Parts: sequence; structure tokens; C-alpha cells
Amino acid sequence: MFSLTKRLTEAIGITNKLDQKVFSKVLNRVIQKAGDPQVKKIFTSEEEEQLATILKLDSAELDNVLSLSRYIFEQAAYQNASASNLHTSLTQAGMEAQPAESFSKVWHESRRVLVKKLQRFTLGAPKVLSSIDWRFNLNMSSQANKKEKDIKSMLRLTLGKPGGLGEASEDEDLCVEMGQEDLQKFYEKLEIIQKQID
Repeated sequence: MFSLTKRLTEAIGITNKLDQKVFSKVLNRVIQKAGDPQVKKIFTSEEEEQLATILKLDSAELDNVLSLSRYIFEQAAYQNASASNLHTSLTQAGMEAQPAESFSKVWHESRRVLVKKLQRFTLGAPKVLSSIDWRFNLNMSSQANKKEKDIKSMLRLTLGKPGGLGEASEDEDLCVEMGQEDLQKFYEKLEIIQKQID
């Protein structure tokens, strides 16, 4: 679930040394703030200073731990991980059992809230698909070739702004014409996407 980067490994090492009673309270706050791209900082500057003192960390270490925590919860949401899968992935990444248990417990209690919050936001795409219409044209023959069969499909994709953000929808139509071979390739790619979602 996680790519083991140098920064991730360092943050896991710091997390392993923390007082888990205090850290689980921090995790509850992190998961409440995670998933909202408008929230840049989880704690105020004063709260971060107090937290660094309580956890016996410098500001860079605290920032690393908070970034790690947010990353873990957001990755768990994107992967739709269960609490036990999250625990297993964290221990495989080098986290000790006790902090991994803190993460999985908080994840189990609050995952639905984070997943719902993330569903309101797109992943960087300015438009979302709101409807699809299609039409097939079959040209049976032409003057040049009397036995020709030419199948063309016309797809009309209606794109709009993501809902739930309080913005008025401004729909835009995108029309695509495809032959039988292109349509087959498109269908196969959609099948691959569906399997990845499932």
C-alpha cells in the first residue's frame, strides 16, 4: 500500500518511539482534517509547539509525523483498506505493532467520514462525467464498393463541474466518433478500469 521512501521510513522510525496514548489522540485530529485540500495545516502554530513539547520532537520531526499520518489515512481511503489490511501494511513498512494498532483503530472508527469527505473532491480533474449518449451509423455500401460495411459510433460525453461543492454546473459536450476497432479498444480499456475499481 505504501512506497517506502526515505522520508516515510524516517517518519515511521519517529512514530515507533512516540507515547501511543498521546499519539492516538493526535491521529483522531489528523483523520478529522485529512482529505480536505483546503486544510493545509492540521494544528495551529501554538498547538504544534505544545504538541512538539509533549511528544519530545523538534518541529521538523513533528511535521514529518503529521504528514505521514495524513498520508497513511488518505492512502487507506483511496485503497479502500480495511483496518486489518492497514495494520498489516504498516507493520510490513516497518511500523511497530503498537503504533500500527493505533492507526488501524482510528481508521476503523472514522474511515466512513474520511471516505465521504474524499468523494466530494475530484483528483485534480476539472470536470466529471455526468452523462453519456451514443448513436451508431451503419453504411452498407457506397458507389466505390458495393459490399462495404462501415460501422461508426458517435459518443457524446457530457462533462460538468463536480457536484457537492456549491458551484453551478456548466455542462460541456464532448463528441467522439469511433470505428468498430477503436470502439473495441475503448471498451477493453473501460473493462480494465472497472476491474481496478472493483
